[in-house]
Amino acid sequence: MRRNLAVLLAVLAITVSAVVLAMQYQVSPNVNSPSTINQPYYAILEYIDYINTTKAITLAPGQSITIQAPLPPGPGYVLDYIEVSINPPSPAVLISGSNLMYSKNEIGAIVSAYTTSDSLSIANTGNQPLNETISVTYVFVNEEYVALNTSTSSFTLSISVPDSTMQYVTQQVIMLSIPNYMPFEIASVSLPNGTTLSQLISSWSPLVNYIKIEPKYMELTANGLPPGQYQVTINYGGEYVMPSAMLVKGTEFLNYTVNPGQTLEITGSEFGVPPGWNLLGYIVVVYTVQPLVVGQQPGHFEVIANRVSPAYLYSDLIQVSGISYLLPPFIRFAPMIGIYIVYDRYFEIVDNLNVPLVVTFMPIIYKPIGQWVNGNLEATVSDADVSNGLWTALVVQLPEIAHIYKIVTPSGTVYTGLVNSEIPWGSAERLVSISPDGSQAYIAVSTLGVSETGTYTVYVNWTPITMHFTNTLNAPISGVEVQAYVNGSLITSSVSDSNGNAYINIEEPTPFMATVYYDNVPIYYVNVNSLINQPIGITIGLYNVTVLFVVQGTRQYQTQRYRFIGLALGQSIMAQQVIQGRRDSPTS
Repeated sequence: MRRNLAVLLAVLAITVSAVVLAMQYQVSPNVNSPSTINQPYYAILEYIDYINTTKAITLAPGQSITIQAPLPPGPGYVLDYIEVSINPPSPAVLISGSNLMYSKNEIGAIVSAYTTSDSLSIANTGNQPLNETISVTYVFVNEEYVALNTSTSSFTLSISVPDSTMQYVTQQVIMLSIPNYMPFEIASVSLPNGTTLSQLISSWSPLVNYIKIEPKYMELTANGLPPGQYQVTINYGGEYVMPSAMLVKGTEFLNYTVNPGQTLEITGSEFGVPPGWNLLGYIVVVYTVQPLVVGQQPGHFEVIANRVSPAYLYSDLIQVSGISYLLPPFIRFAPMIGIYIVYDRYFEIVDNLNVPLVVTFMPIIYKPIGQWVNGNLEATVSDADVSNGLWTALVVQLPEIAHIYKIVTPSGTVYTGLVNSEIPWGSAERLVSISPDGSQAYIAVSTLGVSETGTYTVYVNWTPITMHFTNTLNAPISGVEVQAYVNGSLITSSVSDSNGNAYINIEEPTPFMATVYYDNVPIYYVNVNSLINQPIGITIGLYNVTVLFVVQGTRQYQTQRYRFIGLALGQSIMAQQVIQGRRDSPTS
């Protein structure tokens, strides 16, 4: 009897298991193939509020004051950093606090101090009273992630510029940024009425002073712009990937004259780009003076390019007359100057005036450099890299999970805690800066014949990428294993903790593919395209199915428990082995 019962139970167990697996196969035919998840490419949209204050202070010897950040200007805003400027700079001033950085001028004096903490102190370490004027800027940021479209080669993003009169801040800037490693570029921007930036530049509109555009960055200053929805055109394609570490070089100044009614076209063929280098764009200066008489109106020249940002625009109308009526004020002069950054191979200068234009421009070229070793950049600069140019800089632009904290030159000089600084360097000044958030840095490797070649090391702290695993009821799942690969090579692995979090230690600015395992079964391939601080949420459908076997006429039964792993809510991919089997006797 017992033997017959055991055989019957085994047959029932096999039959029920087969039925359940058959049902799962009908839901998901490829039951043994992990599913692929493509995480979106994210741009970062920041609303940056600046609160400026200025006050005069008097500090007795040994006296100090504390600068404390105010409350955020609105929901979602967090303190980014505090900047304090001292005028006049004094060696007796000591600025202390945590996470401090400094901006120094060409004689080494501290011009400004920065901290990402919410306070800092200013003290008088001298033996005489100090009378200083301090300017304090509190910078708050509200950050959003914007998913980028990969289904088309060009698309638009709509960005809202609020009414600046409603902001209780000194200035609000909206910045859109795309990491260099992503295959996108910012192509253009248009106002709510449809007017493009290029049209504003051609018409010499004052609004151009509040719009800046680069291949990977765009900045709108809300204080000077009309509120509304701005349309940003984004191009998608592998050709738009830029290196995260590069040498950027200013080659030479070239001069042209454009006669009235003519157009100067620059295509990049007018000069040579060295092998291994790429053309980034140009710094362009255009200027003239128009002689006029009463009744004539000054005209404007045009700068035409796909992506151009004015750095400086000036026009005026100067009246000329004698001290008496001997020379009446019939004669006027209209000086005009425009300085532009053009991020394009091609640009035009159109002379619509009755006088020649003088055009001076410098081609800017770049090349990728360096390799990542234990999370730090090692970039070797050769003599050939710094030749045939007026200046060359090592530029590093990293995703937000990276924090640059120091740069070591080939000679062993350490630069840390410096923002927008000019350091004495032989017969020149060395420009060096690490951004307050640590994501960007530059350092001059040559300037006007002064250079330092060899290996530069840029030291970086990396915040791990968080992958958060939950079941279909949003409960965290522990024990999920993640293996991260770059170009097919395993770089790191991690296992989720009791909170469902697995931390992936990334040590270079490169997207990666993560293979996700549960109970040693691969269930996902996740293409992590964005190295961001936001956790990557992954849902795993886990189902505990209990099968009850009842044999009539006996006092015994068997419970078999199976765990099913699903890709998402309502979708299962396979049945695991029996994880618990028991044969119990009822009490009655």
